[in-house]
Amino acid sequence: MIADRTQQPTYYNKIGFCTDGNEQNENAILAFFNKDCVNYGQVIKDKEKQIVFGSHKRKVIGNLSYDKISIAKVDGFCSALRERIKCSVREAKTFAKKRKTIRDLLNIYQAYHNLIDARYGETPCMREGITSFIWSWGKLLNAKIDVVK
Repeated sequence: MIADRTQQPTYYNKIGFCTDGNEQNENAILAFFNKDCVNYGQVIKDKEKQIVFGSHKRKVIGNLSYDKISIAKVDGFCSALRERIKCSVREAKTFAKKRKTIRDLLNIYQAYHNLIDARYGETPCMREGITSFIWSWGKLLNAKIDVVK
């Protein structure tokens, strides 16, 4: 959950979200964050008979500028998930039937993305100063980590 992993936003230090036009996104954001501490915008795809012919942006909560409303990175991430975690594509023999399985697969992918998948010579954890090197699967799977609760 983002709410568990981030510093709670304030009125002067708002958290920003951009999603597609799915109504449940707004409900989920409001369930975990104070409305006065959120900037939220949507990119809504214009469709006719399941064919996308354009899109438009909409401010939902707060005052996020239109040039900041984008779902390109989210779409890219979802595309990467579909490529790498085949059970997320469609219901078939490999379809994950339990939420725990999906959560476990997403945790593995998150570790890969943040520690191993180096773009432009560094990983997201390197950019954030969490680690100073690109990890390998061997290093990741054999790491001894202290758990802080």
